[in-house]
Amino acid sequence: MTIRRCAPLTAMVVGFSFAVPGPATATDKAAHAIAEKFAGGAEREETKRKEDAEKRQVAEAKRKAEEAKRKKAEAARKKAEDAKRLAAEETEMLERARREAVERKAAQDKARAEEDAARLAEEQRLVEEQRIAEEKRQAEEVRRAEEQRLAQEREEAERAEKAQRLAEEQRIAREKYMAEQQRRAEEERQAEERRVADKERLTEEARRAEEQRLAQQREEAERAEKARRLAEDQRIAREKYMAEQQRRAEEERQADERRIAEEKRLADEREKALVAAREAEHHRLTDRLLRLDEQRKEDAKHLAERPMGLGVPPPAANTLADHGTQSVPRPPLTGAAPTITRVTVLLVMEPGTRGIRRYGKKTADPVLCSGPTCWISGGSDETASAKRRLQVLGSGNTLGARAADCNHHLACAFRNIDLKSRVATVQPVDLRILRHDRREFLPLEADPSCRVTGGTLTCAKVYTARTWRAWVVPENIAEQAGAEALEAALASGLSARPSTALIPTRF
Repeated sequence: MTIRRCAPLTAMVVGFSFAVPGPATATDKAAHAIAEKFAGGAEREETKRKEDAEKRQVAEAKRKAEEAKRKKAEAARKKAEDAKRLAAEETEMLERARREAVERKAAQDKARAEEDAARLAEEQRLVEEQRIAEEKRQAEEVRRAEEQRLAQEREEAERAEKAQRLAEEQRIAREKYMAEQQRRAEEERQAEERRVADKERLTEEARRAEEQRLAQQREEAERAEKARRLAEDQRIAREKYMAEQQRRAEEERQADERRIAEEKRLADEREKALVAAREAEHHRLTDRLLRLDEQRKEDAKHLAERPMGLGVPPPAANTLADHGTQSVPRPPLTGAAPTITRVTVLLVMEPGTRGIRRYGKKTADPVLCSGPTCWISGGSDETASAKRRLQVLGSGNTLGARAADCNHHLACAFRNIDLKSRVATVQPVDLRILRHDRREFLPLEADPSCRVTGGTLTCAKVYTARTWRAWVVPENIAEQAGAEALEAALASGLSARPSTALIPTRF
């Protein structure tokens, strides 16, 4: 590269030297001297550069493998070719410069030679600066090569460290694996020992069980013999006891017959006495009512005769109060009112707020329970089915028929259920899959205020709990109302206005 840069300058200097007029021989010699000087400096620089490159290649060859040697040989070959090409170019330029110097040596003069000498000095300075710059560049390349070498050494050191760390981790993992294998082998050995011990224990237990079974058979045989003898003794004792009991029962029967006959006689006497007392009380009350009626008529007559009610005697109620604290008695009843236990319950429930009922459709699957009995509705025109509580609330019914006609209904009718007594405590239950929604208990009884008017069923008493309400309709009234009236009452939500005094206290 230095030869390429210097060759044009050399040609220029030679050309300028031949262009100056003056003695041709002196100028030619000067030109030859300058050209040889530049050519020798370029060759020295080229030689020095080659030596430096060879040194670097030798150092690089020591560090690299066979691939580096091949690259070095290739680089040396290319550099030799470049040197030959540059030498040929330089020879050609010198020849051309000589020819140009011969052609222009007549036109050169002394002044131009001096000017050319000054320019030549300037060019020498520039060449020197270029040489210094080239040396700096080469030094920079050496420094970069050294930095690359150091970086590669660091990378190799890091790779070696990583490899060492990886080997250490593999060693630790291998040790852990071996320890785990030893632990498992120890556990298997202990398990085998336990299995053998369990087998021996089971064999011993089987032997003991067999011994116990034989001992139990002997004991059972002894107990059976004792039981046979004891049963024979008990049979004899029982026969004696039964004979004694028959004798005593005969005596007690005769005594009971005598006692019953005596009690019947006494009851007849008491009944006759009560009838006589009732007739006397009836006559006394009849006379009293007649006197009270006459008193009222006389008071009304006095009230009509005296203006503005002045001087009106006290009312009949006060007159009764003068005779005592007892109110006017009703006429005697021929018998007590019958107890109504057959009813139809019209139930309206609030939607459930727990479990799946919170998110799904607002509905229910209600059944009605009282004690050990639950009723499943058959609709507004069919008698409800009475079953055991465990059967209705069990998984068989929960996953089967469930609430029958009441499935997916908040309002439902339970026809012709038997409360067994005048007042019964009932509880609606909303059937769910896992955990049933058991509502509040409430005591119910037949509502005598229920009426059918114009095909509409109304009841004054509404049994109200926190999450449900109901009408308790006597069954004869429900039959009179019919299924349509019952369904209409359910559809209205039992909307009759109940009297506050008639609503029972919550259970």
